[in-house]
Amino acid sequence: MKRQIATLGYMLVCGLCLCGMSAEAQQATKTAPEIVRSSCYMCHSTQGNNPDLGFIPRLAAQNQTYIEEQLKAFRDGSRADPPAMIYMWPIVQALSESQIKQTAEWFASQPPPTPFPPSAAASEGKEIFLHGVLDSDVPACASCHGEKAYGNGIFPRLAGQNSQYLLAQLLYFRSGVRNDKNADIMKQVALHLTDSQMNAVADYLSSL
Repeated sequence: MKRQIATLGYMLVCGLCLCGMSAEAQQATKTAPEIVRSSCYMCHSTQGNNPDLGFIPRLAAQNQTYIEEQLKAFRDGSRADPPAMIYMWPIVQALSESQIKQTAEWFASQPPPTPFPPSAAASEGKEIFLHGVLDSDVPACASCHGEKAYGNGIFPRLAGQNSQYLLAQLLYFRSGVRNDKNADIMKQVALHLTDSQMNAVADYLSSL
């Protein structure tokens, strides 16, 4: 009887280990659409263009390099703003290098998001984005993000982005909460912008 119990116990442990290994193996073999459907769509939608949750970034047509860099920053903890820590850190831990690349490719290949209607402050935001604020030592945002705000490489696409999300990121940069790649550049910009100017730039970019 003791031998039978021991055998059953051994089989149970082995079975649990195999189940765990099987789950890990299944996760490792997921394709980008499967990863998006299982981990991303509830916040970002499957195409990455969810307009209803203003505090969540729209990922459709975002630069692949930028998405990859951010996913890696979430995984290693170097991007540590509160939403990153709460939502993105746990999700990204299970992704391999190839899955990060595949996921970034997926969102980068989606059609650009539909712009939001421009607000009354958009014209001021356009001026700041294209020409900066010389009196406050604020450079033109377009010098890094491009005249149409499509971004380039590690510089993100900002066109069509949720204004609430953009404003939150500017405040994170200004306070030093965001300390990932390029944070030093953005902190110097954000430090010299007023809250009103930040809102204007965010509203302008969301309308592109």
